[in-house]
Amino acid sequence: MTGSTPYSIEASDKFNRSFKELKKVHRDSFVALVAKTLEALIDDQYPNHSRNEPLPGKIQLPEGWTFHKLKLWVSKGASGQIRLMYLVNVTTCTIRLVWIYSHEHFAKRPPDDDLKSVLREMLDF
Repeated sequence: MTGSTPYSIEASDKFNRSFKELKKVHRDSFVALVAKTLEALIDDQYPNHSRNEPLPGKIQLPEGWTFHKLKLWVSKGASGQIRLMYLVNVTTCTIRLVWIYSHEHFAKRPPDDDLKSVLREMLDF
């Protein structure tokens, strides 16, 4: 978008580890899909297959941050359904990648305690 501030993307350690794990299973098609998705997120932080994600437990994000989950499909079947969890801050034009996982690993989402831990680590609260 002309004239708008470009978003920067930062990845959590959890995202990097989970990406590596999925990369071993899905290989090049997965890497290409994630690269294309991240490029698209820079221009549109809320694509059609994303939604606001409820926060785990009773935590609150610092002002300006929102939590989202995006559905991706690398192949057919449960193991081909990928979920990308990410944070967006419209004030600082920042996207922080929280976790990427397959439907095969977690039918809905990772456990709340694990999510809380990653979110706290990423946002220092």
